[in-house]
Amino acid sequence: MHRPRFATRLSTAALVVFVAGCTGHRAASLAAGPVATAFTQASGLAGTWNGSFTWVGAYFYIDDARMAVRIEDDGRFTATVTPAGGTNNLAKPSRLAGTVVPRGDLVTLRNEEGPWPWITLARSGDTLYGVAVDPATQANVMMKLVHDDSWPSASGPGRGPGR
Repeated sequence: MHRPRFATRLSTAALVVFVAGCTGHRAASLAAGPVATAFTQASGLAGTWNGSFTWVGAYFYIDDARMAVRIEDDGRFTATVTPAGGTNNLAKPSRLAGTVVPRGDLVTLRNEEGPWPWITLARSGDTLYGVAVDPATQANVMMKLVHDDSWPSASGPGRGPGR
């Protein structure tokens, strides 16, 4: 009698996993489609965001970089990470690209290429900020980006928030 119950439980579990996997894939594809585009256009996120990130509590080694994020009207973004100068800096240069998903005061950058699978930041006016884990160091980094198309890119000279 125990075998039919085991088979029923196993097939039920397999069905739940299958349905959850299909639903998750569908939800991810919707977030990258027209719905995300409409939210991005209405949110005022389009443009260039410049800023930096730095390791929380670093003392012997640092993880310090400049970031430039370009958000398009269609909900797509590209970003460039450029290590800041300094001895023992563990930051790695990288490029990110993917979709922007705004939700209230939170903005999630879902990466399709680059080291971060996603970054979620809080928004206050023309500033995005938050804490994320840098995949290069596995350390918490504080991030701050300011919406200002007049600033130079992260690879060029210029000032950054708090610098």
